[in-house]
Amino acid sequence: MTGQAMFSSDRYVTSGVREKVPVELQLMLWSIIEARKERGDKLDYLQVFELSTEMVDDEPLQKVLNRQEQPFHEEVFYVNMIGLPLDGVTVWIMDSGEYCTLLLPEEY
Repeated sequence: MTGQAMFSSDRYVTSGVREKVPVELQLMLWSIIEARKERGDKLDYLQVFELSTEMVDDEPLQKVLNRQEQPFHEEVFYVNMIGLPLDGVTVWIMDSGEYCTLLLPEEY
């Protein structure tokens, strides 16, 4: 790892994520990382995002559970999607030190 701040390198998205996750939601995942950096959270190199649907006031909302192992962190975000929310999808954002990648676990 270089001396630069975590998740500050060039960003890439895999073809699997491009096919499965709407670009608006991809941008939201990156913005969650940015918000956590801004508030001073210590970030693990692997950020896990579990996407599910939750009904709120009879409307489907995109639920995003962001978690990491070291140090342990778990936080839930809700996104009002224009289209149908994704359910049962997990995506990772990994920082290799040289670049950051948004990928599906099966693409690792």
